[in-house]
Amino acid sequence: MLFTSPIFLFAFLPLLLTAYYLSPASLHVKNAVALVASVLFFAWGEPVFVYALIVGIYIDYRVSLVIGPNAPYGARTKLLALVAAICLNVATLIASKYLDFIVIEIINPLSPWLQWHVQPPKFPLLLGISFITFHRISYLVDSYKGRAVPPRGFLDCALYIFLFPQLIAGPIIRYHDIGDQIHDRTHTLEKFLTGFFRFSVGFAKKTLVADPLGSATDKVFAVPPHDLTTLIAWGGIVAYTLQIYFDFSGYSDMALGLGRMMGFEFPENFNRPYISRSVTEFWRRWHISLSNWMRLYLYIPLGGNRISLPRTYLNLWVVFTISGIWHGASWTFIAWGAYYGFFLSLERMLANSRLANVAMPGALRHIYTLLVVIIGWVLFRSPSITHAGAYLSAMFIPGSGSELATPPWGLLFGNRDLATMLVGTLIACVRWPKFPGTIASSLRRAFAGKLSMASVGELTVQFAASLSMFIVSVAATISSDYSPFLYFRF
Repeated sequence: MLFTSPIFLFAFLPLLLTAYYLSPASLHVKNAVALVASVLFFAWGEPVFVYALIVGIYIDYRVSLVIGPNAPYGARTKLLALVAAICLNVATLIASKYLDFIVIEIINPLSPWLQWHVQPPKFPLLLGISFITFHRISYLVDSYKGRAVPPRGFLDCALYIFLFPQLIAGPIIRYHDIGDQIHDRTHTLEKFLTGFFRFSVGFAKKTLVADPLGSATDKVFAVPPHDLTTLIAWGGIVAYTLQIYFDFSGYSDMALGLGRMMGFEFPENFNRPYISRSVTEFWRRWHISLSNWMRLYLYIPLGGNRISLPRTYLNLWVVFTISGIWHGASWTFIAWGAYYGFFLSLERMLANSRLANVAMPGALRHIYTLLVVIIGWVLFRSPSITHAGAYLSAMFIPGSGSELATPPWGLLFGNRDLATMLVGTLIACVRWPKFPGTIASSLRRAFAGKLSMASVGELTVQFAASLSMFIVSVAATISSDYSPFLYFRF
């Protein structure tokens, strides 16, 4: 059930909000309503796996009672229980997402030497398994470290995992971020209206920018890369660069807005990453919750930057290679993660050298960062390393593509696509000053959830903007049959 689907917009969400706000004020009751609705939301896409997930969450909850700082068990017992629970979660992720890849791409190519051939098990790719696994691991580790308020019971733990806005594609929320809110949160008109505004912004990003560009991107990537001209190859990857940002950040905006409508405040997941002037800054702004998770649960345990410089560079490379693997079972994702690990290590190395004092104009640093990111998206979008290499050749070697075999530009990019690319580029890649004035100021505060209800004028402007974006986005959704969320497959 997509957030943009009619059944979600006009059935599930209205019924949930009605039941949620008509239920007694007790958070126990409201949490129960949210949990039941979230389980039903997940069961819509995974009617079988939902039972296995409930069992797995119950196991995690019981383990968390054993490994907490105040639990009456020895340190060795606690550590063994933590490791066993993490291994169980990782094993589930591997079985669902990576086992076929391991068999087909790693084991079977060795069959001439091993003298045996393995049939891929063909386990189903479970909905949101990557995000769910990271949530469960963070819950276990935070329980072990004593970094989170302990749940009052199993239902609190289940609500943290199942809470539907962030269940399928993030943001990745630590129990530390939300544990207090499960126990204590407020429901106000301000929160609800700013949540609706944030949801509408994300809805508009998705339907008015990401979907049209996604359709153009698919047309370009359906053409064999050796038949692409340089102009069309660049057009296709620029369209994808904008599509994936507006798609994923739009989903995150919708998730944050839905959470706020139910009184929850989730951490931000994007902060205009395409205005970055270094790859390091890009990863502080892109998929912030994933970067924070990797830093806290992988980079720091590996030693972080508290050890020798060579080990620090290696840790960065390892962490981002694992990040690539997390995104998907493909050599392209592994290469994408290693690619970013290289540039992050390189930037850290340069920062520790004499070149750190060499000033580079901000515009050049911005161009360098965008170029690195765009090349990375070629790896991310391509179905194979060979395809990515051929696509990059089409981008950077003029005349490598066959103009006779390439579809005409007009069949791949219509006027609407070009206008959308222009608007998307201006929104995502340009550092705009903060416009003064009541309207701009009230919309910024509404986006951040800090709108004051003291002014009737501010409320009117914000609600009118929300309703307008929502209506236009609904119309775009109904008139289009192209509306996949890119990160659902991760």
